[in-house]
Amino acid sequence: LCEESTAALQNSQVVFISKLTADHMVELDNTTLYDAPEIPMDTCRSDVVISIEQVQKMLQRGFLWAGRAAANGGHCHVNWSRVCRPIELGGLGVRDLKRDGLALRLRWLWFSRTDPERAWQGLDLQFSPTERALFWASTFTILGNGLSALLWEDRWIGGRSVRELMPNLYGCIPKRRRTTRTVADGLNGNSWARDIQGNLGLHEIGQYLQLWQIMQRTELSTAPDKLIWRWTASGSYSAQSCYTATFHGATACHSWKLIWKCWAPPRVKFFHWLANQDRCWTAERLARHGLQHHPRCLLCDQQPETVRHLMLECPLTRQAWHETLAWLRIPAPIPSQEPSLTDWWRQANEDTPPTLRKALKSVALLVPWMVWKHRNSCVFDNAMPSLNTLLDSIRDEARSWAAAAAPGLRLVLPQTWDVH
Repeated sequence: LCEESTAALQNSQVVFISKLTADHMVELDNTTLYDAPEIPMDTCRSDVVISIEQVQKMLQRGFLWAGRAAANGGHCHVNWSRVCRPIELGGLGVRDLKRDGLALRLRWLWFSRTDPERAWQGLDLQFSPTERALFWASTFTILGNGLSALLWEDRWIGGRSVRELMPNLYGCIPKRRRTTRTVADGLNGNSWARDIQGNLGLHEIGQYLQLWQIMQRTELSTAPDKLIWRWTASGSYSAQSCYTATFHGATACHSWKLIWKCWAPPRVKFFHWLANQDRCWTAERLARHGLQHHPRCLLCDQQPETVRHLMLECPLTRQAWHETLAWLRIPAPIPSQEPSLTDWWRQANEDTPPTLRKALKSVALLVPWMVWKHRNSCVFDNAMPSLNTLLDSIRDEARSWAAAAAPGLRLVLPQTWDVH
């Protein structure tokens, strides 16, 4: 099964990799490669799923970082788990096959609780502790007739469960009773009390009295119990919401709107995504890896070369910022002491008229990109740092972006202007 999956993925995708340019890498890694033939995750054994997930991960990593079927560690600039995060959390939004499989498995668990007409109802479906824990944390029950709500397991007490409210008493319930006793059965002659076994201490007795009061106040209705999925507004399960929920609690990325909600070529966005994580091969990063590097920034020959220095602090870069903003007539201050490019853009965005904010966002990506290219010319082509050369390249690139439908630059750079 794994060999067939590998062959299908390779035959349908890898043959095209050598024909693609760097501009397409990020977009196609989210679409073409992900749409490759694969084995349904909710019908595979766990060991096969892990193998398929590893194959898919290997091919995607190789496709993104090296443009071939596989890539070694030296090609991979960013940890793959971060690459698979949503763009709002600092990733590229590449789908994580393991998380997708988890979402599809929970779909079975949801239907086993909400749809009794399924043909496989009554089968002994096996779910891992991780799957059950995620499902339990993502659902709660609105109590109706009590015929389907599990007394010991479900969160039917104001959105909480007996396990949360009375953990010591819950430990006295046999496992077979936890998964079979419904609320309606428990209220019938107080049969829930007979589920308690073992020796009871002070804590267990106190929690028993607490549950007794709750049960005495519980009133059932004729409406059926309703299981609510907390990650959607409708309360119904969806695999997409479950996939997103697996990232709940992850650190948000404050620069994603600047990078991904702006018109710019894909390679420029990809560069800024790497730069935001300090994964560009500056002299400072080369030094950390023990590689040959220049002692100072080649553009100013004054300070060590870092991503922040190249984008915001270098005297040549600051002059380029000033001349570019003046040329486009955008009334925004140049970067000063801001910690990052995103912090400068946020502050400058507030001081810029609304009609010019799209142009400011494009310029915020354009200038660092052209500075990086000019720096690479100095490193690899032995070119001399030149403000005029840098400004000419920025203006030519801005015209190209405007001609390619960048809405903000089209507004500030009309064809009738005499830019010279």
